[in-house]
Amino acid sequence: MYSQVPQHQDSQQQLRPRIVAWQTPDSYAKEDDSGIYDTEAKIEVTAQCRPKEDVYQVLKEVIRVHPSLSPKHRELLGNTVKGLIADRCVAHSMISAMRAMLSAAGTAWQIARGNSAAAAVCLAAAGVAAELTMAGVSPREAGKRAAEVAVAKGVGATRNLVSRHKVEQQRQHNAAAAAAALRRAQEAAEAAGDYSGNETQENPSSTNRQNVELRSPPLPAPDSAAALSAGVHVPQYLVETATSEAVLQMAAYFDKRLDLFLRLLADEIRNLARSTWKLVEEKLLPATDSKEAKVFYLQLSADTARYTSQVVNDTEEENRLRKQSIQFYRTALALFEAKPAEQKEGQKAEGKDEQQTLLGAKMGLKLNYAVLLHDEENGIQEAIDVLADQFREAVANVVHITDGEESRRVMTIMSLIRGNVENWCRELGRNDATALLGLDGSAAPVI
Repeated sequence: MYSQVPQHQDSQQQLRPRIVAWQTPDSYAKEDDSGIYDTEAKIEVTAQCRPKEDVYQVLKEVIRVHPSLSPKHRELLGNTVKGLIADRCVAHSMISAMRAMLSAAGTAWQIARGNSAAAAVCLAAAGVAAELTMAGVSPREAGKRAAEVAVAKGVGATRNLVSRHKVEQQRQHNAAAAAAALRRAQEAAEAAGDYSGNETQENPSSTNRQNVELRSPPLPAPDSAAALSAGVHVPQYLVETATSEAVLQMAAYFDKRLDLFLRLLADEIRNLARSTWKLVEEKLLPATDSKEAKVFYLQLSADTARYTSQVVNDTEEENRLRKQSIQFYRTALALFEAKPAEQKEGQKAEGKDEQQTLLGAKMGLKLNYAVLLHDEENGIQEAIDVLADQFREAVANVVHITDGEESRRVMTIMSLIRGNVENWCRELGRNDATALLGLDGSAAPVI
């Protein structure tokens, strides 16, 4: 910068102390401002008319030279990264489900052909096997069941397998729901002092409660298409492709191709996550003193680690990514625990508007953190406690939010938190979700 000082300045200017050389001349400041405006304009134009991949590349270029992003561009970065990963996660789920269907259909096809069944019977068995695994049956079991019924009883009986399986699933769901409702009623009666059974009557009641605890809604097999799809809709053309005769004749080959495609998708997600972590660690975090911005970047890193853990096949890598995600979340949460006196010298105190914004940021952070905890071994209780505590804090503070948009955001997150707490309490057989959330009047105001 000093070597670029114009040479036509007089001798007195040239004899100034060297510290003056580090002061940016007005012309250079204007050039810098112009460069910032150009980069911001480039971001805006790219975001409007280019795919997410191009937007991400432009954002990375801008961050390398100007890492201090505006709230609008922070949001664009987060949406772009999560959108890119979500697209690949959806594709990963669909292809995983298709591979499970191909496995089930291929098993049924091979068994039926081995029993010298007609081509129509073989295809019917393959199609039903694919539907069974989409209903939650393990691919191998689905293929074996469909082939055996097709060979022994014909096509008509085979097609009834899926409807019969779904009816049985519904019965189990209803039985589990009724048992859970009965147990909650028994516990409520006992808590109210209305339970008046004698000693001999208590034993059957105790036995019934134990039976209730053993009942649970049927879960899909972990390797079934239903589980692997993760709730993503599988297009009908993929089902038809997986059960077509041309594909079934080369099932082993197509299984390897699908496996390769899944690995490529997982690699793309890994690379996106690593690129994001590098930007956050090396550029974005060092360039900001804003607590809101730091929380945003740490949550982005945590979310990408969590998403990546869902697509990797190696258990050790999955556990490492989950631990990494938990660490990012906890680092972000620690920022909210810092007292004002612990702020760095010269750092501005949080204004009223920023405090209101931070409430929504904290709620969103804890919501995602609790979702990760829920899937940890024995982590569901901690997840419930985290969300219930945050909900009570939000109830006490939401009335103080003056910004309409932020208020709507907080209310939306509150409804998500409440839904999760209620659902997770039901998973544990608890009926105290209302009390945990402080909706029974027991919540103490947060100061």
